[in-house]
Amino acid sequence: MDDVAELQSKARDIFRDALVWDTTLGWLMGSPHPETLPRFRAAGFNHISLTVGVDLLGPEIVLKEMGAVYAMCAREPDKYVLASDVAAIDAAKKAGKLALTFNLQGTNGVGGNIELVEIFYRLGVRSMLLAYNKKNLVGDGCTERTDGGLSRFGVSLVKEMNRVGMLVDGSHSGYRTTMDAMEVAEAPFIFSHSSAYAVFPHYRNIKDDQILACAKTGGVIGVCGLWHDTKASTETMFRHIDHIAQLIGVEHIGLGLDYVREREVFWQYVRADTDLWPLIDGKPHAETDFVQPEELVEVAEHMLRHGYTDEQVRGVLGENFRRVAAQVWK
Repeated sequence: MDDVAELQSKARDIFRDALVWDTTLGWLMGSPHPETLPRFRAAGFNHISLTVGVDLLGPEIVLKEMGAVYAMCAREPDKYVLASDVAAIDAAKKAGKLALTFNLQGTNGVGGNIELVEIFYRLGVRSMLLAYNKKNLVGDGCTERTDGGLSRFGVSLVKEMNRVGMLVDGSHSGYRTTMDAMEVAEAPFIFSHSSAYAVFPHYRNIKDDQILACAKTGGVIGVCGLWHDTKASTETMFRHIDHIAQLIGVEHIGLGLDYVREREVFWQYVRADTDLWPLIDGKPHAETDFVQPEELVEVAEHMLRHGYTDEQVRGVLGENFRRVAAQVWK
């Protein structure tokens, strides 16, 4: 397709009709802003997984964050719905509502109590990543000085997540921790918001053998809207999508924007904690912008321009994560 206007029009049509699914939006510690969810809804998103806990926070904070979202949905039932399954997400899309689920970025949110996995699942937590950069009870994070792999507690936790139907997520986690977890997993494994290390060698990105192992479980990788290179854009997102597609097939790719509205606040947080966010080969991070929700239609345009089919574009926008959620959620 050579005509630029025609290609852009086709991309917009696909995006408007497709199920658009974002696996990660930070939603804690004061990060929500009244305009954020309306922006995503207006931009055409149908389902968003809200982060309501990280490894720095215990169960009581997670419950408080979830309670605030429950209250928001009760106040604005015409706009938002807490979804328990993919049928509820499909129904929300049909009704013009934004479907919400929860995720935890780290397993410290269960406070070392495996029994809380099922409780959190019943309250709407549909995915939980293993370790947020640093070591925890489950294993090492991606910035830890060691790479010790999954602990015995971690093995038990992964099995419990599989049992209740919660997606096991390897983003932010250590290389060995994720490889061990994928060996243990009895259900599709995900990386909710990670890009390809081979395209940009940052410790938050994942290596080709991690990508291959994820595909072997039947899982999906949500390409992130950050950690690309000196510029985060839909073009650089596409480079990561294309690399992963050539390696394991486009059916294993989705989206995990990890959008942050307050750019400078985020980078100040990164600069302030060099244990959690170490320098890269002694150099500071490139403090890029974040890919904006309104720009995501350009991902469809880049894919069409490079020969991907309409169905493959729909898969990346949301159908691939929907398929895995339908397999795993109970």
